[in-house]
Amino acid sequence: MTELADTSAWFASRLASELRSQFDKHVESGAIATCDAVKLELLFTARNAGELTARRAELDLLPQCPIGPAEFRRALDVYEELAKQGGLHHRRVKHPDLLIAAAAESAGLPLVHYDRDFEAIAAITGQPTRWIAPPGSL
Repeated sequence: MTELADTSAWFASRLASELRSQFDKHVESGAIATCDAVKLELLFTARNAGELTARRAELDLLPQCPIGPAEFRRALDVYEELAKQGGLHHRRVKHPDLLIAAAAESAGLPLVHYDRDFEAIAAITGQPTRWIAPPGSL
């Protein structure tokens, strides 16, 4: 089964050898998808233009979940639903996470992560999510 992997899952997978091996197998088999928001975050760690270009080319080989006008609208709708919960609930999730979740939802893919934001979003959207490791374990 293909899943969209958030940046948090990519980074968390590097913290434990067993997770890394399993995650890398999923990447190699095409079971990990990405989107432009995740690519931007992953490319941030590149040390130079050559490294960025090479990583970008590798990420472009993965299944893609587009982020277009419909996904931006969905992210805004979810943001509004969070605000309706009162207080400053809408401020508890990062804007890129709203877009990443909307991309996964639109593509009909589960979202693998290591970030509580996605559980708050999924409480509204009902979309499938999976922690790459138990929360707080890494």
